[in-house]
Amino acid sequence: MKVLLIILIVLAALFALTFIIYYTNSDMKLVRWIYDKVQPYYDNLKKDRKL
Repeated sequence: MKVLLIILIVLAALFALTFIIYYTNSDMKLVRWIYDKVQPYYDNLKKDRKL
């Protein structure tokens, strides 16, 4: 019975965490931060324009 209770608490906590991430749009804020850090590197790469 204790194991079932622990599993339910963990699942409830994970659901709450995913809801908070969705509500605050944290995933896209993280992606934007990564994009801003990586963009200067890709802007300075030599590009091959063969079509």
